[in-house]
Amino acid sequence: MLKKAISPRAAGSRYWDEYWQTMPREELDRIHLQRIQRLIKYAYGNVPLYRRLYERAGLKPEDVRTWDDFYNRVPFTDKPLFLADQSRGGFETRPYGGQGLELEHGLHVFQTTGTTGTPLRELVSRYDEYSLSEPITAELWDLGLRPGDSVYFCFNFGIWVGLWAFYWCARRLGLQVLSGGGLGSEDRVRQILALKPTAVTATPTYLLHLADVAKGMGLDLREAGVKYLIGGGEPGFGIEATRRALAEKWGVGNNISETYGIGECMYAGIECVAHPGGVHAPEKVIHSYSVDPETGDKVGDGQVGENVVTSHCRAAQIFIKYRTHDLVERYESFDHGCGWTWAFLKGGVLGRTDNMIVIRGVNVYPTAVEDLLGRVPGATNYYEIHVTREEGMDRLRVKVEAAGEVDAPHYPDLALRAEEVYRTIMGIRLEVEVVSPNTLPRYELKTTRFFDHRPPEVRRKLDRR
Repeated sequence: MLKKAISPRAAGSRYWDEYWQTMPREELDRIHLQRIQRLIKYAYGNVPLYRRLYERAGLKPEDVRTWDDFYNRVPFTDKPLFLADQSRGGFETRPYGGQGLELEHGLHVFQTTGTTGTPLRELVSRYDEYSLSEPITAELWDLGLRPGDSVYFCFNFGIWVGLWAFYWCARRLGLQVLSGGGLGSEDRVRQILALKPTAVTATPTYLLHLADVAKGMGLDLREAGVKYLIGGGEPGFGIEATRRALAEKWGVGNNISETYGIGECMYAGIECVAHPGGVHAPEKVIHSYSVDPETGDKVGDGQVGENVVTSHCRAAQIFIKYRTHDLVERYESFDHGCGWTWAFLKGGVLGRTDNMIVIRGVNVYPTAVEDLLGRVPGATNYYEIHVTREEGMDRLRVKVEAAGEVDAPHYPDLALRAEEVYRTIMGIRLEVEVVSPNTLPRYELKTTRFFDHRPPEVRRKLDRR
């Protein structure tokens, strides 16, 4: 029945939405500007955050007539702005930063995985649910998934919207949903081998971890016959060495697809099968461009810059000129055989402007590590962050100096208290090593506190050019 719901023309096409995926750049730009103008007008009239922001900038909606007006006159937005608005609104009236609809239109409530401090609450309407699934549906259709196929979810169905968008996409595409939520890794291995799903979705490090768990159980996940691996949440799918390892451990060949997501604006990049190692901006639902992180000036094709996103697919919350802090190398015209005209981000996310790292799908900021140490009696603000990769999984260890009044026999207890604070506030386990006072180096100039010991192809350190 689901297969019949798709027209024969669509079923035989390589495109989920040929009209949008092959639209000429000139037409894309025209529609983007028109949508942005309408969005700014709506935000000015209906979202207090934007009215305050634009009035401070001396901007009226009618002032945005050209792309130059948008790039040079419209203020940027950033996460702290929305967090402040979230606190300002009051839970009974406007509890969501940049809230664009009344609460009666809210269908789902989520929050960001970022650990800069207070999570950003996210409201999703019926329109949002539909539009947020659009990019992934186009991606999975291009990969080869069709109605009647099945997809296994390795995530718990919690407060992270990214997983739910994958779920909405699976329903829209007519896929059978197989959930591993709430199970441990060994049970998920057994389920995958028993249910033999067409596709499995997870973060790349967890997919590698599952393969290693299976090997330790004397099992081989290649026997499940999985055809496709899909997911995101962290770097990995775009790294050649990681893709090779995934292909070998799961037996899926090149059928691996990366999704670049931003919790606030949702999906900012999807992969086509013609060119692994990069993603397209899903221009049906977002507009994005790149800027110099220091000046905010737009950078040209092929230059590395910070990705700035305006979402056409969020009605419950409005995000205009949102700074993602993700560094990308953008090409607005990049023909590599897929036929898509959407902008291409070579290599996906190349780095961050703020040293954020991703541990098991959770965004961890070094500043948050320091801030939370202040909640641990006996810990000082002298610390180091060390990132390693072990058995395919990223691990983060915090070295912190104990205060002078803490005796060495109590260091293990201090470490446990710090780990509990991180687990409670961030939702992940960070290893903590307590060292004696004056153990860590002191610096006359800029302090070095972040040490990445992962292989170069994983670190993807960036010399911005």
